[in-house]
Amino acid sequence: MKRRLFIFLGALIALPAFQGFAQESGKAAPQVILFVCEHGAAKSVIAAAHFNRLATEKGLPYRAITRGVNPEQEIPSKIVGGLAGDGLDVSGWKPQKVSDADVTHADRVITLACSLPKKESSKAVKVTEWNDVPEGAGYEATRKAILDRVTELVNALEK
Repeated sequence: MKRRLFIFLGALIALPAFQGFAQESGKAAPQVILFVCEHGAAKSVIAAAHFNRLATEKGLPYRAITRGVNPEQEIPSKIVGGLAGDGLDVSGWKPQKVSDADVTHADRVITLACSLPKKESSKAVKVTEWNDVPEGAGYEATRKAILDRVTELVNALEK
């Protein structure tokens, strides 16, 4: 029994070193960019979908996720269709409420015309506000404004 306990404890002690070795031998986990909008169903989805495409094209070690302060049940068909027109498939995405864990684990938090809830905002190390995204201007105008900002962000991360 003591021997089994010793082997088990030894394995637990060695596990972090082994995990680090595994990460060194493969690709490191990507850094997380968290996009947050009011409903997690339009602006943040457009931003995350385009960000992921651009970051992948440039081989950058970043991955975007999207969240909402007060999430909708689903992404509207006009957003899914608009992004599909850009070659981006978000049909399997579902709006989710922003959480402490999302903010804590993100390397960067970007809000799109909304504010993080007080509890989550106190944990955010780096929050960038994109409050100039047009409201109610139609998909194309909103998409263009967001894509311009996302392109600037990706270019800055590339340097």
